[in-house]
Amino acid sequence: MIMPKHGYIFLLSFFAFQCLLAQDDLDLGKRITAVDSSNLFLSDSYYIWGASVVKGNDGKYHMFYSRWQHADKPLDDDSLNYIFNGFSGWQKYSEIAHAVADDIMGPYKHVNVVLKGSQKDGDWKRFFMHNPMITTFNGKYYLYYISNSFDSSYSFDKPTTPQNKRWFQYNCTQKIGVAIADKIEDFTTGKFQLPEKWIMEPDGVNTMEIANNPTVAQGPDGKYYLMFKSRMTPRGHMTMWMARADQPEGPFKLAGNVFSDPDYAAEDAFMWYDRKRKRFYAVLKNFSHSGKLNEQFGSVALITSADGVKWEPAAHPMVTPRQITWKDGRVIELAHLERPFIYINEKGEPEALFAAYAKYPMGKSNYLTMGPEYNSGNVRIGLKQIK
Repeated sequence: MIMPKHGYIFLLSFFAFQCLLAQDDLDLGKRITAVDSSNLFLSDSYYIWGASVVKGNDGKYHMFYSRWQHADKPLDDDSLNYIFNGFSGWQKYSEIAHAVADDIMGPYKHVNVVLKGSQKDGDWKRFFMHNPMITTFNGKYYLYYISNSFDSSYSFDKPTTPQNKRWFQYNCTQKIGVAIADKIEDFTTGKFQLPEKWIMEPDGVNTMEIANNPTVAQGPDGKYYLMFKSRMTPRGHMTMWMARADQPEGPFKLAGNVFSDPDYAAEDAFMWYDRKRKRFYAVLKNFSHSGKLNEQFGSVALITSADGVKWEPAAHPMVTPRQITWKDGRVIELAHLERPFIYINEKGEPEALFAAYAKYPMGKSNYLTMGPEYNSGNVRIGLKQIK
């Protein structure tokens, strides 16, 4: 059968239209808006870090975030516990809290603590609860998180300080878990499910020591894609990996590297599938000085993938430099702008960027001895809607 000429023209037009839809034209950098103090989420008692937000079945916006107290840590269970004083306390004392707002831009009000370490010997989630990522699949709410325990047998190949060794004895036990709820209020009443088993750990062959920074999205094939951070073996640089599963709670199977080249080092990803553009996107922190991901170390970058496994910098890889622009025109340079999260609205469009921020380097900073300017918080940045 010979197709009429106008049929070929129709097919060519159709495929051209499909290619147009699938093109990588997302430019979040052009959508960034200015902020004021009402867009900050801070506490006088806690360091606050990365946040993730979902619109609940109650019509409100529910933010899940990490926090840990400013207070110095007791020495009763560990003579080296002082290494967790100040901002460094996240490694052992972070908990996942819950706040609610009527509008995506806030203001958010703290409601309750959802997840804390069990404090049980031998439990993989004995200590901190950290890096929350909330989303919905099939009418249920999935709160992905990381936790850790303690490995007294962990040691270094080369000499190190007792303090550094102790830090890694906690650090290198991080695994990823998920809490599941039928209704958003279950996270307030405590009626959610908390499976005992983790959903991802390092396998010692491809990944080593840690599995953290989880983000999960459903692809067009119906499968669930997990992006997470781990270390290359043997004890190599940090990098991110992809895994796939048939269910949101797993089991997940490793599918490959996001980037294996240290010149593309990155962390703190949030991933979603853009149905309009027919591709995956992820925002993350650029952790390389190479300039290959985008031009600034510590900035928020955008990467993309057509299949959820093979990734590359997006056509517009700079989301925002490591700074905040205020509505009065001031530009505040930051030491940290991390744990980026994009709220995707009901139309599938990015509507707001949430990120953890700190004006000064937080490493060994201590709010109690160095002052309130060494606090950390979350910032909400609106994203302009472009037709």
